Order: sequence, then C-alpha cells, then structure tokens
Amino acid sequence: MMTTDKNEWTPGLTLVDNLLHHVIATYPIDKNRIYGSGQSQGGMANIAISDKHPDLFTAQFLVACQWNTEEMKVLKDKKLWILVSEGDDKAYPGMNTATKNWADLGTKIATSPMWDSHSTPEQFNALVKATVDQKAPINYTVFKDGNHMYTWSVAYNIEGIRDWLFSQTKEK
Repeated sequence: MMTTDKNEWTPGLTLVDNLLHHVIATYPIDKNRIYGSGQSQGGMANIAISDKHPDLFTAQFLVACQWNTEEMKVLKDKKLWILVSEGDDKAYPGMNTATKNWADLGTKIATSPMWDSHSTPEQFNALVKATVDQKAPINYTVFKDGNHMYTWSVAYNIEGIRDWLFSQTKEK
C-alpha cells in the first residue's frame, strides 16, 4: 500500500519517492517540466511527495484525492488543478478545506460553478477556458454529483486540463 487515509508516509511511498529521484538523477530530465498527477491513492502519493519536496513538480493535476490539509498548506504557491466529485465523501470536503486554507494564506484560487461531467468536448473547453482566464495558480473544479470512483473516468479525458498541465514551466 502506497498511501492510507491516515496520511502516513509508508514504505511503498518511500520506494516511489526513491525511484522518482533516481530517474531524475540518472536521466536527462528537464527539471523545469516535471509534472505530477494521480487519482485517489496516486493523487495522495503526489501530494505527499510534493509536501516533502515542494520544489519538485512544475505543476500537478490532482484527481479525487485528499491529504492532511495542514501539511498541504506548503502547496499554497504551487500550480495545481484539482478535480473532485461532489459525491466524494473524502476528497470533496478535504479539498474544500485545502483550498480555503490556501485562500486564507493569500493564494488566489480559480473556481467555477459545478461542472457537468457529461459535457461535450466543446463545453469542457469553455469550462477550462473560464477557469484558466481567472489567472490563478490553483484551479479547483468539481463535478456535480458523481462519486469517488467516477471522477477519473472523465477527468483524464478533458484535453484542456492536460493542455494546461503541460504548458506550465518553472520560472527561471
């Protein structure tokens, strides 16, 4: 098990962290373009690694996940796109708290009315554009209804979010 709902650093998470850093040290990786993404436990692992190494990821796409919201405060200056479903009884309230914490710390958070997960690609493009146009480092979007398992079946098909993620670079 890589992560648990207890927000503990596990041996599995240590292995992933060590592998990630080994690959970065061994291969010609553009350190200005290291992206993180994960769903559920993968998202939790992404947050945990980013908490431990806040300068590692250029940007992250976090789907249906949560972590200790106090520890997540270190991410206040990160480029994040967070997508959860309203019916996710852990990720939705967890990310509501995280985004409130970041806003309280002075971070601008782009939000929008809840998204319809049955939107067409054109509708998703308009939703993404409206979010990006807010020019915030953290984008927080929520699918109306849905549940934990449902979120990622749609999230990774939204081309505009992928385009946003891969267009991010670190300031030099």
